[in-house]
Amino acid sequence: MQNDPALTQGPILVGIDFSHLSKSILDYAAKLALQELRPLHFVHVMPIVSDDSPDLLRIQQMELEEYVNAARQKLQGSGLKVYSTLVFGSPAHELIRLANKLRAAFIVVGTEDLSGFERLILGSVAEAVIRKSDRPVIVVGPQAAAMSKETLPWKHLMLACDTAAGVTEAARLAGDIASGHHARLTIFTVKKESMADPAEGQFDALETIMCRDAWLSVKPQCLIREGDPAQEIVRMVDDAHADLLVMSARRGSELLTHLRPGLMARVLRMSRCPALILRDVPAPHRHHAAHTASHPTACV
Repeated sequence: MQNDPALTQGPILVGIDFSHLSKSILDYAAKLALQELRPLHFVHVMPIVSDDSPDLLRIQQMELEEYVNAARQKLQGSGLKVYSTLVFGSPAHELIRLANKLRAAFIVVGTEDLSGFERLILGSVAEAVIRKSDRPVIVVGPQAAAMSKETLPWKHLMLACDTAAGVTEAARLAGDIASGHHARLTIFTVKKESMADPAEGQFDALETIMCRDAWLSVKPQCLIREGDPAQEIVRMVDDAHADLLVMSARRGSELLTHLRPGLMARVLRMSRCPALILRDVPAPHRHHAAHTASHPTACV
């Protein structure tokens, strides 16, 4: 996928907090680096508190080095580099700042289901990164962590969207990823209310959204389902044994509240495969003979 014009040539940036979930993310990130032929860059952000001691800092540095050494062992012989950064500050802000500085291709973060609230945990870091980062964010939820390694390489991507005709940058990137990995792509939307059978031409706009090469090579399946959006998204992904769920988040202070509060958080909490989240910012213009237009992005 390193020839995909939608992504930079930068590393895979992995946010870790030394939790049990972070150890699962380590394995996934190493395998992802091998798949994408990109270097790995681990980052741990320490909050600024008055009682920080040299001993605590030294412990954190040693733990971070353990992640680096473990990743290097997994990548041994691949020629891929592993880096690490330990910084003080706001975790989400520092993750995004470093990702922009390094022109990271992906940011990988985890979520944990530590309470009964339908929101992302990990100190709200994952939620803040999704809301504010212009770069693709891969989220490994609590259900996905145990089997995340089994979802690589990507063989089947599923793009969830809220309207059949409005998917743009998310569909384009999903199409390019699927094309680059010779993977299947399913584009689907879930309606809560009952509906008549969709018109045959409802998905016609997708051919003009994705570049023609990706469309012809992938030939995505397009589906419409009815039911509770979060439960139906998770059910469809599980039934299809998908390797990657692709979703898009609106910019702004709230996370995907235009369908119902906490929709994406519910999906990420229940999904058994990692999710690639894109914020609705304009992607770099592509210049193809068959397609040069730019479109606004629709969201899950």
